[in-house]
Amino acid sequence: MKLVLVVAALVAVLALPAAAASPPKQEIARLKHQVATLQTKVARLQKQNQNLARSNSSATSFTQSVVGVLMHRIGLGDKCPLTVPNLNPPPGRMFGVPHREGKLWVGVWASNIVFQKPQADGWIDAKFGWWRGVPGQLTIEAHRLDGEAPPARSDVPFGYGDAGFQASGVIFPTEGCWEVTGRVGNASLTFVTVVLKRTD
Repeated sequence: MKLVLVVAALVAVLALPAAAASPPKQEIARLKHQVATLQTKVARLQKQNQNLARSNSSATSFTQSVVGVLMHRIGLGDKCPLTVPNLNPPPGRMFGVPHREGKLWVGVWASNIVFQKPQADGWIDAKFGWWRGVPGQLTIEAHRLDGEAPPARSDVPFGYGDAGFQASGVIFPTEGCWEVTGRVGNASLTFVTVVLKRTD
């Protein structure tokens, strides 16, 4: 915005009719210096954005390689199409590793593997943060992909308004490979996660 105003001012000065009093040379030099300074800042910001994009790409590749190793170590291998988070952050606060589909975001666990002590009944309660880019109440459903199991339960507490951040819990009955889908209005987000019980 400042660049536009400075350029506009410079153009106005240079467009003055010959009969008008010419501005001091020092003023023209000052305006030219401001334009050059702003152009340098814009170029620096563009370079920073390019570096950030490359950094995000490298982080995604690293995550994919780590997840691949973990999947084979726990015996699931290619049988579980684990979602690799795209690291696309929401416009506001949210916990977890960000993953976006359309106008919904979810924060998945590190390496997208839930590693949690079970409750007294054996079910595994995992907390997930969501960000709603559309208004409405979040609903969650989940089913196991690599074996038979009852559907997971969900806990979506009230008090978070009609949009923006929403805390939630998904309570899994068993370990395994689970597909989780969150919906708000016509928007939906599906991700696949691995659920493991901690025994310590």
